[in-house]
Amino acid sequence: MNKVIDFYVDVIDNFGDLGFAVNLAKIMLKADLNLSIRLFSNDEKLFENMLESKDLNIDYFDLKDLKDFVPNQIIFNFFDRKIDFDYLHSFDFEIKLINFSYFLMHDGVSSLHNTAYQNRNVFVTHFVPSLLKNTGGVLQNNNFNYKTKDDFLAFINEKYKLNIQDNKNNFVSVFVYKDTLNEIIKHIKNDENTYFIFGYYGLDIKKDNVFVMPFFEIDDYNNFLYICDINIVRGENSLVSSLLTGNVTLWDIYKENNDAHIYKIEDFIDFLSKFSFKNDYFNIFRDFNLGDKYKNFENIILKREYYKPNFIDLKDYIIKNCDAYEKIKEILN
Repeated sequence: MNKVIDFYVDVIDNFGDLGFAVNLAKIMLKADLNLSIRLFSNDEKLFENMLESKDLNIDYFDLKDLKDFVPNQIIFNFFDRKIDFDYLHSFDFEIKLINFSYFLMHDGVSSLHNTAYQNRNVFVTHFVPSLLKNTGGVLQNNNFNYKTKDDFLAFINEKYKLNIQDNKNNFVSVFVYKDTLNEIIKHIKNDENTYFIFGYYGLDIKKDNVFVMPFFEIDDYNNFLYICDINIVRGENSLVSSLLTGNVTLWDIYKENNDAHIYKIEDFIDFLSKFSFKNDYFNIFRDFNLGDKYKNFENIILKREYYKPNFIDLKDYIIKNCDAYEKIKEILN
């Protein structure tokens, strides 16, 4: 008999929320062929774009219709979505619910992760994704076989109707917030490296070494980060995917109205300091997010080789210590 898990994910203004859920579903379904997943969300088109494979045991349902269904005994509730206990209490069986928080890097995370409480028939466990030890880790697939640059370019050229050739210049992927793109676009237009801009399909840039990319299925995007030399990314999912390639990465962090991003920047810098990163990189990362984006974008491009060994060490640490799927299995068992 197949085991079924329900995923509840509310897409508000960040498709990375659904991306995390879909990526986790793919990892779990590939690892356990007897597992099925019912994913309840509110953006079916985005779901279909992210998950092109039709041979996985995952079914999509609209989140607004949730109460028309009997819940399964295991529920993954993503990113602190409000738990409807009244709905869950109406059933006479025990429910194990893992409540996923957003990616965090501050010192208090380890004291929150894996804490649990009971609300009548519902047993809730907090799960906090993070790169810190004794936390939830991050999504990865150590057995994911990246295609080589030549093979992957041939693959995506055919699949997405592109015409990308390896001109031996640095490949730089750019997936950033709009304000950031507006500030760095001049450098991109004047540079000889090859740039791939994600998230702005339809943007008109008439330059042979600048490609405005279509929406990629998750595995394709991860492989693309692997064949690039430098990845400028937004969102925690893309950050982690880039770090797992060992390539030089610059994170365009989301700017919050309450300035919480300033503390997140310092938390991340504190973490990176454990891997022999120098103040030079910290200054670039901090100033790229809080100061002169153009200048610091230019600096990361120029100093790629200098930072590469640090990112290799960081990748090895993540693979060894931060496998979220293994930590999820421990909670479920």
